[in-house]
Amino acid sequence: MANEAKDAFEKTSLGAQNKAYDLIAQMDPEYFDKLKGIYVDATFGRDGALPRKTKELIMVGICCALNRPRGVKLHSERALTLGAAPREVLEAVEVAAIPGGMPGLWLGVETLNDILKAKGMEFK
Repeated sequence: MANEAKDAFEKTSLGAQNKAYDLIAQMDPEYFDKLKGIYVDATFGRDGALPRKTKELIMVGICCALNRPRGVKLHSERALTLGAAPREVLEAVEVAAIPGGMPGLWLGVETLNDILKAKGMEFK
């Protein structure tokens, strides 16, 4: 079961790395399997009313508002991988500034810029 859960997480991650999941899988495979049910089956791996790209953009905004650097990076990378334009990611960041304030805006803009540079992408 743990290998199946690990494969599902890797597929759902779209290449964005979160080493914490590897550690959880090692330390508590039973919990990791249950976590897969929430993260993969019920949220990001599920075809629901919202397309996956939209879910990732929502997560970018939430992570900016909560000032969560790892989440901003992971979900921004995934949104871009799913075809979001850099401007769409920026708008998710800008919307998050309303509930989250300027620190979330700064975090999101700087993170997006770093990702674009690392990927050799231009802001359009």
